[in-house]
Amino acid sequence: MVTAWSNGDGWLSVDTAEWIAERAELCEELTNELREWMDERGHRDPTARVLVLWVKERTGEDPVGLYGDGLFWAHNTCNVENILSDDLGFLVFSAGGELGDLMVTMSGDGGLYGQPEVYRDTTTDTAYWADHAHAVGCCANGHQWETCDGYRLHCVNGGLFDGAPTISGQARVPFGDRERAYIACPQCRKSLRFTA
Repeated sequence: MVTAWSNGDGWLSVDTAEWIAERAELCEELTNELREWMDERGHRDPTARVLVLWVKERTGEDPVGLYGDGLFWAHNTCNVENILSDDLGFLVFSAGGELGDLMVTMSGDGGLYGQPEVYRDTTTDTAYWADHAHAVGCCANGHQWETCDGYRLHCVNGGLFDGAPTISGQARVPFGDRERAYIACPQCRKSLRFTA
């Protein structure tokens, strides 16, 4: 989806819930268990330390991080360029045994802690959780452009263009109708259709 206020003022936006759903399945049983465990022990916020304690108490082992390195992989998208519609703070780790690979949300808009949600990872590679700023767009003329940071556009298929185009600079709002906003191809000005 493209969100734009006017020509030259817009951005790509991927629904955060859909982005998570492509990578994991919500586990209501573990979510409720974690929340109850936090309440019983007086933990108000789902910090990384609290989640490590929960996993260790439940499994008897420390969680293992991305590719077996460290305890967990923590990320907060409100600190980096991304194309998600909402800020999201989360941990990705392997809890071993029956728990397997998990993603736990810790915070939302503005990086403020919220109620945790536990998801079972369904990716073939947990590194997919780091892919929150990449999208590829193609226009009707076959020109392909991609962004790896949610800001700059790079030509995929070797086309020629002047300058270094940005997503915001290529935003267009026909007749001031924000519902029709699109990102224009820097080569031919046709609408780019993005997939993330």
